[in-house]
Amino acid sequence: MKETDVKETDVKVDRYGSIVGFAPMTPAAREWIEERCQTEGWQWLAGVLNVDMKYAGDIVAGMQADGLIVE
Repeated sequence: MKETDVKETDVKVDRYGSIVGFAPMTPAAREWIEERCQTEGWQWLAGVLNVDMKYAGDIVAGMQADGLIVE
């Protein structure tokens, strides 16, 4: 695989107990969240969207289905 074939991670996901943080790393990821997730201002901390763990699986699945690289 050539270096140019390596795709950039779009979203980094971290778990903090029952909260899951989604850090959009690319404009495509930020756009995906804006278009598909209803968020409140209090859910964002330092550019990371924080959601209850029960929603995280569906968000990851949707991101991957739309071609985003989730790490």
